[in-house]
Amino acid sequence: MHNKPTAAGRICRAVIETLETRRLLADVIGGTILGRIGKTTPKAPNLYFEIRPAGRGAPRIDPKPILDGWKLLEATAIYRASGRNALYGDDADNFSVGQIFLLPKTLLQKRVLSDPRVDIYPAGRRDVKTGQIDIRVLRTMEYLAERGLRPTVTSLKSGHSLYTKSGNISEHSSGNAVDIAKVNGIPILGHQDKGGIAEQTIRALLFLQGTNRPHQIISLIKMGGPTMVLPDHADHIHVGFSPLFGENRKLGKQTLAILKPGQWNDLIGRLRAIENPTVRTKPSKYAILVPKAKRRAHLGD
Repeated sequence: MHNKPTAAGRICRAVIETLETRRLLADVIGGTILGRIGKTTPKAPNLYFEIRPAGRGAPRIDPKPILDGWKLLEATAIYRASGRNALYGDDADNFSVGQIFLLPKTLLQKRVLSDPRVDIYPAGRRDVKTGQIDIRVLRTMEYLAERGLRPTVTSLKSGHSLYTKSGNISEHSSGNAVDIAKVNGIPILGHQDKGGIAEQTIRALLFLQGTNRPHQIISLIKMGGPTMVLPDHADHIHVGFSPLFGENRKLGKQTLAILKPGQWNDLIGRLRAIENPTVRTKPSKYAILVPKAKRRAHLGD
């Protein structure tokens, strides 16, 4: 599958190995030519691209799955603001979205209430403080703030009717929904045009996945997925979630309380204390020896 490396390829590899040996870091601007690949066989020219994980004796591995994962994460920016590390913020004092999504509900409540970027009406703040708001709603508010979309919340649980205008029980009644009337101080009313603040907010919400994906995003804009258009939502965006455990609220409370706030720190400390596994670099005694002739034939396929 690979041709024999050319002189240029050998030079590139020698440079990389020299940097590895001397523990140097090299920043290379995109598009920089490191070498040229000649054609030594009838097959198309190619170049080996491998990485070596940290640790003595670690084998070289194909980096494509890792690079594909990074590319996907950067493209979706699900758990952090675009351009930021997935798990660490810009400095040690700030959490990234990835870290916020891992917080237990009690700590997340405190963060939402102390975040100046999230504006919540007084009764709604009491809903958050007393633990009546679903953790996914809390995450959504912090997620939007981290994406540079500061929400003004006008409805959580308190102050909303039990039934919707269509006669269904409102998701607000169980603390599973949030209404956003402004973003970055700009009213949703009159700004649901193409490219406007409402559309930007909805696009950001559509990046959420898994259990954090909203069941409903209601406004005057339809963009596929969970988005819906209702005429009485001209002045706000409704973001609602289905109950995680159906009618079994007791199970939901038990599941969300598996670890208490102090136990999260203990868990992280324990994970840090676990040593990295030893990766074998030589075949085990049970490995079946393949003759060199067959190995050469396989590499030439």
